[in-house]
Amino acid sequence: MLDMNDWDFMLQLTRKYDDSVVGRLLRGAYDMHVHFEPEAWMTRRFDSLETALHARDMGLAGFVLKNRTYCTQPLALLINRLVPDIEVFGSLTLDAEVGGLNYRAVNAAAEIGTRVLWMPVFYSANSMSIAQRMFNLDLGGETLCLIDDSGILLPQVEDILRVAKDYDMVVCTGHATPREVNALADRCLGLGIRKMVVTHAMSEFICEKFLSFDELAALARSGITIEHCAQAISPTSERRDPSIFVDAIRAQGPENCILTTDFGGTPHPTMAEGLRMFIAALLRKGLTEDDIDRMVKANPRRLLNVAQED
Repeated sequence: MLDMNDWDFMLQLTRKYDDSVVGRLLRGAYDMHVHFEPEAWMTRRFDSLETALHARDMGLAGFVLKNRTYCTQPLALLINRLVPDIEVFGSLTLDAEVGGLNYRAVNAAAEIGTRVLWMPVFYSANSMSIAQRMFNLDLGGETLCLIDDSGILLPQVEDILRVAKDYDMVVCTGHATPREVNALADRCLGLGIRKMVVTHAMSEFICEKFLSFDELAALARSGITIEHCAQAISPTSERRDPSIFVDAIRAQGPENCILTTDFGGTPHPTMAEGLRMFIAALLRKGLTEDDIDRMVKANPRRLLNVAQED
C-alpha cells in the first residue's frame, strides 16, 4: 500500500516535476476513462460540459465519456461543438440499463459514431455483489456473463464483436472475470480486432477475481492494450504503491498500455489533476518521460483513430 496520510505526498510529487515535466506530459494527453453526471444512483463532480472545460483548461487534448446507464455519443457530439478545442469521444457500457449484451444497442451506437464499447461492469458476475455493497445499490436482475459453462463466448457476444470490428470500435473488458477476458481476447484476435483494452487491469476495489501479473504480460505481448488507472494509487481509493504499476508496465511494454484515471466521481480529484498526479508518481518510481508520453498520447490516439500530431 502506498505510504501516505493525506494529499501532501501527491502534491509534493506534482510540485517536484510539474511545469518542466508533468505539465508538458499532461498537455496533449487523452484520458479514455472519465465519469460525469448525470448517472443514475451515482454522485459525480462535473457534467460533461464542465468536464470538457476543465480538461481543456488543464491542457488535455481529449477524453472518453463513460456512463453505465446510457450511450454518451450524443453528448460527445454536442460538447465537441461547444468546446472545439478538445476532442470528446462517446461510449456505450453494456449493463442491464441498456439491455445488457444487446447487439441492437451496439449497432445503433456504432452507427452514430461511438468509438468505445465496454462489456458489463456492475452487472458482471465479477462485480455485482461488490458494487451493490460499495454504492448501496439494489441492482436486481441476473448477472451478465460473456461465456457459457464451457468457457465459449455466447452467441450474442459474437454478434457484438462483429459490429465492433465493422465499425472499428475499441472493445473494453469491463469488469469481466479472467476467464471471460481470456476468451474475449482470443476471439478478438481471431476476428482481427486489435483495439481491445483490459479495463483497469490492476484495480482491485470493484472486482472479485483478477488476471495475474504473468497473464497480463501475455495478453500485452499478443497485442491487447492494458489500462492502468490513477484511482488505484489515489489516497481517495486504493492507495497502492506506484512501483507495482511501474513493474507491470515494464513487463507489459509501454507500447501496450494506456494511463487513465477512472475519475469523475466523488471524493476523488478532478480527472486532469488525477492524471497529473499519476504521471508524477510513475516518473518518481522510474518510468521515463518517453514511456509516459506514449501511454497518454500515442496509444490513445491509435485506439481512438486520432491523427498523429506533426
